[in-house]
Amino acid sequence: MLTIALLLAAGKGYAQYPSDLKYGIRIGADLSRIAMHYVQPARTDVEINGDARIDSNLYIAVDAGWNRTHVDNKPEFAYRSSGIFGRFGIDYNMLKPQFPFENSIVYVGFRYGIARMQRTIPYYLVTDPYWGNTEGSFDKRTLMPQWVEAVVGMKAEVLQNLFLGWSLRLRVLATPNVDKQVRPYVIPGYGKGMHNAIFDFNYSISYKIPLWTPRPKAPKPSKKETAPPEGPAELLPAPTTPATPADSTKAPLQPPPPA
Repeated sequence: MLTIALLLAAGKGYAQYPSDLKYGIRIGADLSRIAMHYVQPARTDVEINGDARIDSNLYIAVDAGWNRTHVDNKPEFAYRSSGIFGRFGIDYNMLKPQFPFENSIVYVGFRYGIARMQRTIPYYLVTDPYWGNTEGSFDKRTLMPQWVEAVVGMKAEVLQNLFLGWSLRLRVLATPNVDKQVRPYVIPGYGKGMHNAIFDFNYSISYKIPLWTPRPKAPKPSKKETAPPEGPAELLPAPTTPATPADSTKAPLQPPPPA
């Protein structure tokens, strides 16, 4: 709500800040990953994000980070995993600018995500009053899960080059059978691995580094300049040829001789 209020409060003008006239790279961090550790103490997440404006409404977007998950559910099982991830895609700004080169955006986007992680289960215990108890462990394995995601969100420039933003993401796991022994408890950059599709929410702070000035686009010709004359060809006036003056070299007329 704070981000929305700040975006709506942005004043109108030719440019809110001088640096808005330049494109650049925006680098930030996901603040919601800090809160995630207090909601799910077994998880520790770090995520950074960035984008680069390549056109008036188009951005290249990259996210990267790290996750560690330690679960101790004695005496049933223990789980350990850690890994890194990357997400790559594009964002398209759907916000009608209030002034030229506005940097606040409301966007939709697409991401491809991939993670490299290691997981191990030091012990597990399955109790059964009839067949008896079964215990064991799973050795460390290296996994590379992949997924795709759709994104909708916004980023508002609250101070010069400083942005606050949020995004809602729908992720779909493309490799649900990446581990045929045990599905990952948490996949870095994705979330809980037992679900083939999940929703996630991010709240970020970022800073734009102005680097280059975009080339001005050529104005489009007006419709009046390019439209041909209307009406059937037979009704259009025929071209006229200018009359040529009489040849001045001809001899003048002589009066008739006297009778």
